[in-house]
Amino acid sequence: MKFVITAIRYQMPGKDFDEQSHNAQEFVAQLPIPSTVYLKREPDNIYSPNAIAVYNQNYTKIGYVSENYTKEIQRVFSQEQSSTTTLKAKVIGKVGYITLTADVDIPKECLLPPEPYKRKIAPSPFDISMPFMEEENKIELVANLLLPRDYKDEDAEELIRLSEHYYTQIRLTLCDVDCKNTSRILDKLKKFINDYPTISSSNKKKLKQLCHKIQNLVANIHREEDRNKIYETHLVRMKEFFSNEKDGFFKRYDENYLKVPLGLAKTDVIESEINRLTAWLDKVPRGIFHSHNLKKKDIVPQMRYLHLSRREMYDIMGTELVVLRLKEQLDQREPINNQESNTDQQKVVPDEIIIPQNCKKAINNVFTDTFTFSDKKVVLISRVQIVKAAKMIDVETNVQVAMLMAIGLEVKAIRPGVKCINFIRALIGIGVLKYSDDRAITRMSNGMNKKLKDLNNNKEKVSSNHADYLLWKDDDKSIGEDIFKAMTTE
Repeated sequence: MKFVITAIRYQMPGKDFDEQSHNAQEFVAQLPIPSTVYLKREPDNIYSPNAIAVYNQNYTKIGYVSENYTKEIQRVFSQEQSSTTTLKAKVIGKVGYITLTADVDIPKECLLPPEPYKRKIAPSPFDISMPFMEEENKIELVANLLLPRDYKDEDAEELIRLSEHYYTQIRLTLCDVDCKNTSRILDKLKKFINDYPTISSSNKKKLKQLCHKIQNLVANIHREEDRNKIYETHLVRMKEFFSNEKDGFFKRYDENYLKVPLGLAKTDVIESEINRLTAWLDKVPRGIFHSHNLKKKDIVPQMRYLHLSRREMYDIMGTELVVLRLKEQLDQREPINNQESNTDQQKVVPDEIIIPQNCKKAINNVFTDTFTFSDKKVVLISRVQIVKAAKMIDVETNVQVAMLMAIGLEVKAIRPGVKCINFIRALIGIGVLKYSDDRAITRMSNGMNKKLKDLNNNKEKVSSNHADYLLWKDDDKSIGEDIFKAMTTE
């Protein structure tokens, strides 16, 4: 059985992604073909219990078996000692710059017959249809025309035409069938080039260019930055598609569940819907979602390795979009009132969520009641703006929570002299962070202290009117800009 070895760059040394990629290219270029490799299961892999690692003859990990092939290869391992036994395989080719093809013997009794697809997640929380975007219907159509056909040398131009159309339509998603079909189409193009070397030079050039482009698509699903961008871009496109005023999904949702346009729905109805939908998201396998944080750091790889169908992807992403839309509506209803009572300030999470009393008390000790953003002359309620800003970040990452605190201090939404540990307690008090135990609070506080200390050291190198959040580097700086914008927008 032939399979693909991926994630090679992540096994290479390097201070950043580009250096790892360069080292991976050199490694693949120098690897003799054929080469013997060893396969070993990793049932405790944090991303996928189906993971199979690949080691070279020096017993160094060089990559992983692509998830598209792990199910059948796993059947060859002894079930009694499946994590301790190894399989021998042979590298037989190279795909692009940093991907390899290999071969392993699979006994006939281990080959899997086709089986009907079974849902990995609970049935949709909506009893109304959630339509696919037209471009995704086209992707399915072209893939179904392209893959089953056996192309001959005289069909080269037709193969090129369909493949180019597929490439222009596909924006690689986390949908399992898209990922698999893209790899299959790439294999089909390469096989055609090898089987028909006498085709015209112009067609051969076009086919090789297509192979290179599609190979880049396949590689993107393994690169964390691209993977997250793919997911966020898909959400934006879905949101625009669902917002169609005439017959969009959002409008039909309002009519069927809220019974009125969103702007006219009662607060208790919206809150009830948020609780219903977040409860459904909490049941997604592998603990991907949490009611108070729909943007966990590992959401994208975890979803990819669930091997979800297009319908299941839409169920999850559509539910996420509806929840965010409902929460935005609640945020807009927060009264801008300097006399807001402390009791009202604390009613931000459902009663069933356990919050320690000292975390509830920390709210008033940490957050100012209001603050005025001088450039806009707008009086803002600190707690509301903190909640808005927290939705922009991963609140389980020390550096991002430290940045949230630093910007809060900068705009005077947080009282001066506040300690990190009390800031974390206040975030728990308003439901932004989930309480687990005091040790977790201490660990996050220590990490934040280190980040803020680095910030203070950097202040000596810049002028006094330099915004604090701009002192962080690279991606952190852009995250700071998002926090600052959310904190200072009414």
